[in-house]
Amino acid sequence: MRKWVQRAIVIVPILVVGLGSGAARERVDAAGGSSTVEAVIDRYVQASGGAALAEIKTETRRGTLVRGQSGRVPFLASLEAPGKWHYNQAFAFGDQVSYLSDGNEAWAQDTRGVGEIGGKERVDLRIMFDLSLPLRIRDLFPDMKVQGVEKVGDRDAVVIRARTREGIETDLLFDRESGLLVRAGDLSFEDYRPAGSVKRPYRIFIGEDPAGNSVRLRMDVADIAQNVEVEGSLFSRPACTLPMKPSVLFKPRRQAAPNVEAMEACAGLYQHPTDPAVTYTVTRQQTHLMMKRTGWGQALEIKPESEWDYYIQFLNFEFHFVRDASGRVTALELGADRSVRAAKLK
Repeated sequence: MRKWVQRAIVIVPILVVGLGSGAARERVDAAGGSSTVEAVIDRYVQASGGAALAEIKTETRRGTLVRGQSGRVPFLASLEAPGKWHYNQAFAFGDQVSYLSDGNEAWAQDTRGVGEIGGKERVDLRIMFDLSLPLRIRDLFPDMKVQGVEKVGDRDAVVIRARTREGIETDLLFDRESGLLVRAGDLSFEDYRPAGSVKRPYRIFIGEDPAGNSVRLRMDVADIAQNVEVEGSLFSRPACTLPMKPSVLFKPRRQAAPNVEAMEACAGLYQHPTDPAVTYTVTRQQTHLMMKRTGWGQALEIKPESEWDYYIQFLNFEFHFVRDASGRVTALELGADRSVRAAKLK
């Protein structure tokens, strides 16, 4: 989904800091065992909900799009069978973008203009947003061949080389144990959960990160509603650009002036809890604190809201220094929800 990732970066160039690289994948069985395309796809349909898939006429998905710690921007996807979808998200500075299809054609609409979507980008969007995809995947890819078995993390996945009528090729990987689709080109699907009588992925990674530069997007689905009323005009070709919206990420910040002793206590080296290669180096430069994260390339100033709470201006990154009973700083908590705690090494 390279064009979509590029389009998001063009609109908001600051969304380039964040996630670590994905799990390594290794081809382990070129023969592919006795799996056939028909068996793999039939199992995929059954694992996804079988006949219940045909009973879903509309669906909405709400959630957030995440790139590292640059904030969680909201999205809403409205879907209708067969093959209609409308995805809208807002960006940090009030830009917004929509991707939509009437079932035949597809368009991208943002605050600058409207353009048609085709090729690989359209295929990727259909894989993510066609609510009947398991039932219609053979229509999308009439030419399929089993290539073998590949490791996705520590699990085996059957690899199918798939080709559209237009000649667009991609590898589809189906988890051998569950039968579910876990990868389609540079899209990865995780955290499948029941949504009514079917299963949906609640986490989707968009793009690849082979060099560990943290450029992947992550979609976190928070809520799915099915067979609800959806406005039909959402799927029509847009007639105009989208308006700017109020910023969804930024909020008023308190201003503080910590003493030098408190700032010096925050200085040090912190290590990410799940990715040891990622560290945060905090240094004091007179009355300023600077932070450099692995992959950033340069140090950025973190501004104080209190002696122990800091943020990066314009990026909405938040950092919270944690002290023990003696008052010594022992960790750095990341994000507004403080969900990641990096231990202080020195």
